[in-house]
Amino acid sequence: MVIPPQRTQMESSVPHYYGNIVRQLFVIAAAVMSFTAPFYTNNLRIALPFVVLGALVLIAVAAFMNPRKKNVVIASAIAAGVGMLIYETWALFDYKMSTWEEFILRQILAFVFMSAFYFSMKTLRAFVLGTIGKRAEAGEFDNQ
Repeated sequence: MVIPPQRTQMESSVPHYYGNIVRQLFVIAAAVMSFTAPFYTNNLRIALPFVVLGALVLIAVAAFMNPRKKNVVIASAIAAGVGMLIYETWALFDYKMSTWEEFILRQILAFVFMSAFYFSMKTLRAFVLGTIGKRAEAGEFDNQ
């Protein structure tokens, strides 16, 4: 009797689909954004509605992640790209005026969004190439 190897939580049962990783990164980003907002914002009254709205959008996109829906993967790439752009720009523009704590929290969020963008784009590439759900075959790159 052969026992199949156990999959880890980070592995996907669908080849070339990284939505589970993106989902986890979005939930982490939403939690970090929500819980640490008082520590990285200069004016909480102005920033809080945007932080809460951003966290809600991330959770919604994470909840809709699906290996059969290309539009959700596109939405996840856009959300991750916008998140990275906002937090990296914010970190670098306010570098001189912010504390180290604010700068590091913004950089951490930018890194989480960059990672989510990478895995979203890998999944999107698989959709474009038509390889989502297909396992690699031996000799697929041989000259024909």
